[in-house]
Amino acid sequence: MVEALLRCGITCGFGIPSIHNIAIYDALRQQPNFHHWVARHEQAAGFAADGFFRRSGKPAAVFASTGPGNLFTMVPLLESFQTNTPVVVVGSNVATPLLDKACGALHETPRQLEIVMPLTRFAVRVTSPEAIPEAVAAAAGAGGPAFVEIPQDLLYVPLAASDSTAWSTPSKKAAPAPSEEELGKVAAQIELGRKPAILVGSGVAAEAAAAVRQLAEALQAPVLTTTSGKGLIADDHPLAMGCISRLGVVQELLRESDLLISFGVRLTEFDTGRFALKFPAQHIQIDQRQSQGGSLAAVSARLVGDINTMAKGLAGRVKTRHRWWDTAKARARERERMEALNQDGYAALMLLRSALGRNDVVVNDQSILNYWASAFFPVLEPQTFLYPTGSGTLGYGLPAAIGAACAEREYGKQGRIICIAGDGGFQYTAHELATLSQYDLPVKILLVNDRAYGIIGYLQRSAFGQMHEVALKNPEFCRLAEAYGIRAQRVSDLEGLRRQLQNWLEAPGPSLLEWHTELKSPWEAGAIQRPASLPQPADSAKEQK
Repeated sequence: MVEALLRCGITCGFGIPSIHNIAIYDALRQQPNFHHWVARHEQAAGFAADGFFRRSGKPAAVFASTGPGNLFTMVPLLESFQTNTPVVVVGSNVATPLLDKACGALHETPRQLEIVMPLTRFAVRVTSPEAIPEAVAAAAGAGGPAFVEIPQDLLYVPLAASDSTAWSTPSKKAAPAPSEEELGKVAAQIELGRKPAILVGSGVAAEAAAAVRQLAEALQAPVLTTTSGKGLIADDHPLAMGCISRLGVVQELLRESDLLISFGVRLTEFDTGRFALKFPAQHIQIDQRQSQGGSLAAVSARLVGDINTMAKGLAGRVKTRHRWWDTAKARARERERMEALNQDGYAALMLLRSALGRNDVVVNDQSILNYWASAFFPVLEPQTFLYPTGSGTLGYGLPAAIGAACAEREYGKQGRIICIAGDGGFQYTAHELATLSQYDLPVKILLVNDRAYGIIGYLQRSAFGQMHEVALKNPEFCRLAEAYGIRAQRVSDLEGLRRQLQNWLEAPGPSLLEWHTELKSPWEAGAIQRPASLPQPADSAKEQK
């Protein structure tokens, strides 16, 4: 199993040894070319592998045990499935004679493979040791999360691994290439558009982003991104208009545009204001693969294939334009509006941006400050803004930051790793402070503590005028971090955050900065227009009732 992973280019992994997979861990012990980090929970191991790929572009393995261990990977598998993030889960099962017998074997789980299948691009049960190389190769080439299940007894079968062994390597399906005629038709449709705009999503690989920029520059088209596509065009590029989730100025832009060209985009409820965002009637969708699901946005033309090749092909076919949208003026107007709101959430992110380098990485959990960041935090390079857009789950931030930090260490990318989390979401995976400390990973945690599930409290107030069961009794987070040997400090206002920011960022090793504050959500502050489908503020009569 370990040799098969290495031959498929998977050299790193996260997991927990357990009774059914200890044979794999004995092989890992003997293999210096495979780097493994032990987690404290399989869910965190899955998120770490997800973060590892998003930062490095290299897939990682997750090692989980039969039943509970495998099922704990379901939430990270959901995240990776929705974002097509390649992760290979190596899961064990009971011994072959006990499979599917429901006989009370330890960790036995009925139809384990069927449970995992809906959240993977490939899932298989290995029935012989000789089948392992082919199974791993298929998983590595799946183009998304994959699951390889191995009954415990097969891991103990003596098997000579020699040069004559039939090793398999990943065979990724080549993206279908549109014909010259198809490219020409789409280019002609683009030529008819007088006011084109471009939308970029995470389906655009970092190496293809330059080709998309080349087309944007030829058309002089303003460029928007989805939350997961932030950084594929730098937010300081003259054509960049930021993330579509901001709505406001984005709605104005899309109302004036008569053509939208989207590259590698999955239009989610999160990015489109609960699907309230209106797109131009002419919408050309360009993607690496056929859509994996439905979309509520109408499409007038679609191209499927290698995005890099298609973007270059279109750029060579369209005429150079004059700019129709004053990007600089629109951005300045947006910035003035945001500064006039005088909101600590926005101000804190601008402070952070000014203190970070272009290649520093911000990893997000889900909290009020993360909502501000998804819309307004400027991102300047690809693979430097990680956000759980696939699942919207709490608890992603810290373990994904661990994965990103391991990728930095493995590939020497030289970027600092910043994790932003709220007190509620942080406690989903706070146990991974132990992993952070054990490997001395220099992750910097900005923990925003409002002693509540703050965004849910806001929604409750909006819909019903009252809050219920969102207040939290929290630990002393600084003492908790220090118990793990991690530096920690607390501030209670924006000025304190300003004073301590550099000390926190420049401290060696991992460090935690706890910010006691109560932030308004972007909707409550008026930074983002409230979608009509969100609960509206309850009036006094409703509150009284």
